[in-house]
Amino acid sequence: MTREFRYRTLYFFLYAPLGVVCPLIGTYLDYIGFTGSQIGTITSVGTLVAILAGFFWGKMYANSKNPKRVILILCLMAPVFAIASTFTRVFLIYLLIYSAMYFFQGPMMGLVDSRTIDRTKNFSVIRAYGAAGYAIAVFVAGQLGEAMGLENIFYLYAFGYLTAFLLFITEKDEVEIKQVKKEKVKIGDVLKNRKLLKLLICAVFIQATNVPNATYFTFLFQDGGGSVAGVGLAFLLMAGSEAPFMFLLPYINRKVPTEKVIPLAMAVSVLRFFMYSFGPSSTFLLATFLLQGIVNGLVLVELVRYVSKLAGERLSSMAISTYYAASCSGSTIVTTFISGHILDAFGSTGVYVFFTALNLVGLTLYILMGLHKTS
Repeated sequence: MTREFRYRTLYFFLYAPLGVVCPLIGTYLDYIGFTGSQIGTITSVGTLVAILAGFFWGKMYANSKNPKRVILILCLMAPVFAIASTFTRVFLIYLLIYSAMYFFQGPMMGLVDSRTIDRTKNFSVIRAYGAAGYAIAVFVAGQLGEAMGLENIFYLYAFGYLTAFLLFITEKDEVEIKQVKKEKVKIGDVLKNRKLLKLLICAVFIQATNVPNATYFTFLFQDGGGSVAGVGLAFLLMAGSEAPFMFLLPYINRKVPTEKVIPLAMAVSVLRFFMYSFGPSSTFLLATFLLQGIVNGLVLVELVRYVSKLAGERLSSMAISTYYAASCSGSTIVTTFISGHILDAFGSTGVYVFFTALNLVGLTLYILMGLHKTS
C-alpha cells in the first residue's frame, strides 16, 4: 500500500466518525430527553474540552520523539468513551463522558492534517476522501438511526476510529521528520506571528458555523418537513459535494491563490445561511446542497494550508493545532451554546440568522485585515 493511498483511506475513516455524530448528536440528545439548552451545553462543553486538548496534544505531538503514538492513543480512546455514552441518560454523567470523548477526538484532525501537509503534496485531494467518508457516514448513520435506534450511531463512530487506528499503526516516523520536531515548540512561538494571529482571529468567525451547522441543520430540515432518514440524504449530498471541490482545488489555485479563494467561498456561505434563515422547505434545502460543497470544499482545505504557509515547517503542527482549537473548537463552543438558547427562543430560523451574522463578520474582518492580499 503506497503512502498516498494509505492516507486517502485513513482520511476516509477519520472523518467518517464525525459524519456519524456531528449531524445527529442534537437529534440523539433530543431523543433521550434533553432540552435545547442542555443540548447546547453538552456540545459546547465538549468543544471547550477540545480546545484545551488541542493545546495539550499539539504540544505533545510537536515535541514527541514518536508523534505517531500520540495519534494512535487518540484513535483508540475516543471510541471507548463514545460507546460508554450510550449507557446513560443522566445529564451530568453524559456531559462528563461526552467531554472525555472530545478530549481525544478534538485534536485528531489538526495533528493528522499537519502530518499530511508535511509528507505529501496532494493535501486537497487526500482531504477530499475525508469529505467522502463524512458524507457516506451521515447517510448510513441516518438510515441506521431511523431503523434501529439512534444509539447505534456511536458503534459506527467507534468502528471508524478503530479502522483508522489499524491503518495508521503501520505508518513510519521518518528520521528527517523527527529531527525537525526535536526543537521545543510553544504556543507563544505561534502567536508572535502577527499575520498568522490575524488569520486565526478571522477563522474564529469563519469556522464558527461549520460544526454547529451540522448539528442545527437537522432541526431546520425537520422543521421544513424532512425526516431523520432525509437528514442522512441531505448530508450525503451536501458533504459529498465537498469532495469534488477539494479535488478541483489544485486547478483552481492555478488561477486563484489561496488568499483569494477563502473570501469568495465565504461570500457564498453568507448567502447560503441568509436564505436558510427564512425557513425554507426540506426540498429547497436538498436542492441547494451544492452550496456546502463550494464553501466547505474550499475553505476547510485552504484555511489549513494558509495557516501552515504562514507558520512554516517548524511551527506547522502547533499552528494547525492552535487553529483547530481556537477556530474550529473555540468558536464552536460559543456558537453552539448560544444557538441552543436561540433554538429554544426563536426556533431553527433564528439560529441561521445568527450563523449569517457570524460569517459576515469573518468575511469583513478578513478583507479589512488585508489577508486576501497575496505575499
